[in-house]
Amino acid sequence: MAETSVGQQHQKEQGHALSRHRAERTCIGCRAQREAHDLLRFACTPQGEVILDASGRASGRGMYVCCDTICLRKALKPAKLALALRRPVMAPDFDTVYQEVMRLLYKRLRTCLSLGQKAGAIVSGYVPLRQAFVQARVLYLILAEDIATGRAEEYRSWCTQHGVPYVTLFTKEELGHTIGKPSRSAAGFTAPHFLKLLLARLTSLERLQTADNRA
Repeated sequence: MAETSVGQQHQKEQGHALSRHRAERTCIGCRAQREAHDLLRFACTPQGEVILDASGRASGRGMYVCCDTICLRKALKPAKLALALRRPVMAPDFDTVYQEVMRLLYKRLRTCLSLGQKAGAIVSGYVPLRQAFVQARVLYLILAEDIATGRAEEYRSWCTQHGVPYVTLFTKEELGHTIGKPSRSAAGFTAPHFLKLLLARLTSLERLQTADNRA
């Protein structure tokens, strides 16, 4: 009976955690509702300074903004900030915030890769990757920015042959360091769960980098 009670309590706690993870918030720039973890959170310090809340858990009143340059520009206007935070505030410099957001998004990408490696959801190294492609296990490939031309063409050929999408991201040293390996020319995702997380992170980065071109 006690074991059942403990199990029920554990399920309840998991449900609460999942609910928090999927909680929706409204972007103050475009008013669209999205899951909180897909948005940027800004918090206000006691001194009235608006800061990017990288952890998403800073105390005090906060506001949410899409990972989008257009939304950021709208949201960081002094009048908009004061209305959302319900107090006079000091608006941050847009260019400074933009660079902070870029660093945060790249950090989230590296975290995704690190978690995927620990979970056994990433394959790297020429021979393991070739075997994984033959076994049709690779779902998505990351190519290093400074990969040798010949090797890059070979990896792209594998992707074309097996219908695997790819992206160019990080240097070989950065890619290897992120997954706890020596420098790596490429890394393949083999698990749908981590691929979904990676694509969400890449979408946020792409939106932030290309939004100005749509204005």
